[in-house]
Amino acid sequence: MSKANQDGQSDDGVEILRVLKGQAQRLQALEAQVDRLSQTSAAAIDHSQNVLARYQQPAPVPVAAITSHDSVGISRELRAWDALVADAQAHGQGPALFADILTQDEIAAIEKRIDLLGDDFRTLHQLDKVDLAICGIAGSLAAVVDIFCVQMPQHPGFLGGQAVAGGPLANWLRTAINRVFSPEEIKKLERAHWVPYDPATSLGLSQRIAGLGPRTHRFQSLGHDPILGFVFGVKDILAGTFTSIDKHGKLIIQSVDNQDPTLLTMNLFAAIGRCFGHMQSDLATATGLPAPLMPLMQFLQFGDIGQQGYTVGEIARVMYRSNYDFRHFLAMSVPVLLIEILVRLCYFAKRRQEGHEISQAIPFAWPGAPRKPKLQTMLFCAHLVATAANVGKLAITQNPLTINYPQWLAFFRYALPQLKWILLDKENAHFAFIEQALQQDWLALDTVLEATWQAISAYVEPIN
Repeated sequence: MSKANQDGQSDDGVEILRVLKGQAQRLQALEAQVDRLSQTSAAAIDHSQNVLARYQQPAPVPVAAITSHDSVGISRELRAWDALVADAQAHGQGPALFADILTQDEIAAIEKRIDLLGDDFRTLHQLDKVDLAICGIAGSLAAVVDIFCVQMPQHPGFLGGQAVAGGPLANWLRTAINRVFSPEEIKKLERAHWVPYDPATSLGLSQRIAGLGPRTHRFQSLGHDPILGFVFGVKDILAGTFTSIDKHGKLIIQSVDNQDPTLLTMNLFAAIGRCFGHMQSDLATATGLPAPLMPLMQFLQFGDIGQQGYTVGEIARVMYRSNYDFRHFLAMSVPVLLIEILVRLCYFAKRRQEGHEISQAIPFAWPGAPRKPKLQTMLFCAHLVATAANVGKLAITQNPLTINYPQWLAFFRYALPQLKWILLDKENAHFAFIEQALQQDWLALDTVLEATWQAISAYVEPIN
């Protein structure tokens, strides 16, 4: 790898500039020498022609009549790069600059070329009117589905309010899931998949857990979280413990009596299967499983929400008791999936219409494949529209149950990479794009130079 000097330029770049400067100086000296020789030769030819004309002798053969078989006597030896660098350092006077090699017109042409490449880069990554229309339509449709179809979950009353029938999509999905697991099936799954992190009350526990009750114990047990459960739940199964959060936001881990001897010899994979089976037994119960990662909000013991002055953690508990559970999370995910499907399909169709290959138009970034900034920007913009609509919905209703949790997760999932792209990656990608284009120019120039060298080598003969 090359080292950087104090000016931030690599040592390789300094050597290249020095060699080019040295070669340019030698070429200028040769051109001057050739001009002097041409003038001397022209004068000698004129003098010879005058002498021959005086004695009426035939004129000499013109220079243009010399064939390629005549020996010119030019050396074709290729010098080593180290020798060129040493020669440039020995004869160089100060550091080499581009102005020593190129004329002002040539530098202006290069700058114009770089500006055009920058325009090409922006064209590849900026959204046009069609792209923006796709984002707006997808985000707006998702907002309409969220407002009129998902709505709020059916609940008996929130913060002292009246009972709500709930949204048609949320209610339909909840009913469909409940039909999959009958009460008999739920009891069968509970017996077959007993876990130590399922106490419904503090009765029989060595340490009391504030707020633990039949309607909240799954929300307070990290083993019941659809994501965290495969970490804390599996750990509790193997260790025979109960990991919970009390209503004051305190993490409590304690041992419990083992009611299943098979847990003593259970391996990791069996524990994962036991955790998944227990989640199935709780999915269609009255309170159900919590929304993914939402139990962590119990640690947020701050805020002054509503007339009662609830904290964020307390509001999260109340929301869970009001049927804001995993089933409603799935219903709220429908608008998010709508955005993903519409934007990606439209992106694919538009890219194909523009003439791109299928491999380039695929609306997914495979692992190890180049990032698709335009697709990521379109998804971010569409989710931004839907999230803004959800903010307006929350501002009008003043009801936390109207928060579309999956939509906010999707927004931040695209907002953070988008911010990183704007602040860091975009400039690097811009530089790489221009460098790649210039590299292609260098390869084309190298091909021309190689062809020229072969032509010269076929014409001249080396000096022995």
